[in-house]
Amino acid sequence: MDDFSSGKANQIRHTTTDKERQIWLLHNRLGHPSFGYLQHLFPALFSTLQHLSFKCETCIVAKSHRVPYPVSHTKKDMPFSLFHSYVWGPSPVITPSGNKWFVIFVDDCTRMTWLYLLKRKDEVFEVFQSFHVMIQTQFSANIKALRTDNGGEYVNAKFQAYFQHHGLIHETSCSQTPQQNGIAERKNRHILETA
Repeated sequence: MDDFSSGKANQIRHTTTDKERQIWLLHNRLGHPSFGYLQHLFPALFSTLQHLSFKCETCIVAKSHRVPYPVSHTKKDMPFSLFHSYVWGPSPVITPSGNKWFVIFVDDCTRMTWLYLLKRKDEVFEVFQSFHVMIQTQFSANIKALRTDNGGEYVNAKFQAYFQHHGLIHETSCSQTPQQNGIAERKNRHILETA
């Protein structure tokens, strides 16, 4: 009869609440480990809480997968109308001439790729200028658009003025979405795996 007195019941409820709070505090402070792992580390905290199931909304959202982007099979009809570009580096291995970076330009229609080695990342503008002139003189073609990520080597005043002067469109992907520049990303991965 004493076990079911109101004082004892309140004490048990209060202890359970304190243990739950302590479990949640540890879960948050330790970087959201699983509750099974916490139970293994702190069995005394979970001794009276076997029947409770803990669900952390942050953990559920963090472990959920992003909806995949649909694969785009559209290509430009004309070569040289759209180029995809990506800068990679710095490389852990430096070439004998001191190159640590590279930039690629991938034609959307043909997937033809040009790769230029760079000593510094800020050389991208000069490389693109010479690439643009090479396409005009060697292929008698005009680049209409360049698609890149939002890297500072592309998004700057020199590039903006150059695009405006030559009537080029600069398409940038949204931040944190490399999928939007997927052609250059996949080509870059292929080059690195091949090398």
